[in-house]
Amino acid sequence: MCRLRAPSLAAWRDRLDPSARAGVPAHVTVLFPFLDESRIDNDACALTGEVIGRHRSFETRFERCGRFPGILYLVLEPDLPFRRLTETIADRWPEARRSAGSSTRSSRI
Repeated sequence: MCRLRAPSLAAWRDRLDPSARAGVPAHVTVLFPFLDESRIDNDACALTGEVIGRHRSFETRFERCGRFPGILYLVLEPDLPFRRLTETIADRWPEARRSAGSSTRSSRI
């Protein structure tokens, strides 16, 4: 999950997104599902930071919406840097890829 600074989304999220009301910040999901909650500890977080830290920083835009059944999301443009992050995380933790199915799910906000 990559956190976003998105003050313009706050009112929409507070009104429409139960996860916002539960305290989950605006973010981009890089890979879901990831590891079982019991495996996410300080070491897993540090290793995730190291893996993601190998990538260059980049800018992205959220100019349009997309839909999955029951989900409205902001489309990442360009999405290739996020796809690379997803592949890197899935390569490091192949068991997460197996949990997600045969293809890695795309990143989305």
